[in-house]
Amino acid sequence: SGPGAGMGQSRVAANQELARTQAGGGVTVTATYANPRRGEDPKFEVALNTHSVNLDSYDLKTLSILRDDAGKEYKPLRVDNEGSGHHRRATLVFPKPDPKAKHLELVIKEIAGVKARSFGWDLAQ
Repeated sequence: SGPGAGMGQSRVAANQELARTQAGGGVTVTATYANPRRGEDPKFEVALNTHSVNLDSYDLKTLSILRDDAGKEYKPLRVDNEGSGHHRRATLVFPKPDPKAKHLELVIKEIAGVKARSFGWDLAQ
């Protein structure tokens, strides 16, 4: 270990604190707020895992919405997909929320019969 050796550790811990997981319909969805800093386009890493459902048919760009506590909704600017079949990862990038927003909620709809999964984060002030 040397200078900066612990840096990666603290980033992993921070990411775990920013991860939210919901299971339902045989699919586990984990959403992680990847860049929780103001002034950036919010980026979320979403992992879909299952043993029974083919996940290829889900288009996260059309199934995902970001809401802020001011009641505004944002559609993804872009989605970068990885993986297929039973294990998929995607990075969702949204437009910057209202500067006054204190809370963000990522909603992913209609995956494996679950009408909506909601993942929430409080923003640093």
